[in-house]
Amino acid sequence: MHILETTRLILRPPSHGDELLLHGLHSDPFVANAIGDGACPTREQSKAALLRFMNDWQHNGFGFWMVFVKSEGRSKFAGYCGLACSGQNLPEDPNNVELVYCVHLAASGKGIAPEAGRAAIRFAFEYLALEQVTAFIRRTNTRSLRAAPKVGLCYIRDRIYNNMMMGYFEAAPVTVVKTEVLRVSPCAK
Repeated sequence: MHILETTRLILRPPSHGDELLLHGLHSDPFVANAIGDGACPTREQSKAALLRFMNDWQHNGFGFWMVFVKSEGRSKFAGYCGLACSGQNLPEDPNNVELVYCVHLAASGKGIAPEAGRAAIRFAFEYLALEQVTAFIRRTNTRSLRAAPKVGLCYIRDRIYNNMMMGYFEAAPVTVVKTEVLRVSPCAK
């Protein structure tokens, strides 16, 4: 597991202590509408999601990072960003690795998601030696559609994902938009 650091962000793997952060994020109405049907999760559902995030790191060697904005003296939680295996959502391509990010309304529109996305994609190419990273974006998610080119994601076509028609995007080592600074350090176990 690795910690990523950009000019203004720290991305670290999730831990058990992040349960309330994740629950607060998923309970944000802005987030609940963007990633689901607008319903807020229960604490148990948030805990289960956190355990999935942690298990992904153990099984895949990559996963979601908790994203924090550096601030004087302390960092502020903004959301999460990372890499996920598509698995059950894309049975015809189970080895697909996709970029996923999710930020609070208060962090939206400030370039945080694209900056975190650039770091995650760069990590995928430089440290995991992946040949491509994909993304699936709802056609109604205008913020994510605007952010896609800022990380090097190119629209390919519409595609069914998770039983829904979505925009399908790809990034390759030649299309990725590099961060100014990316420090990668191993996590202490």
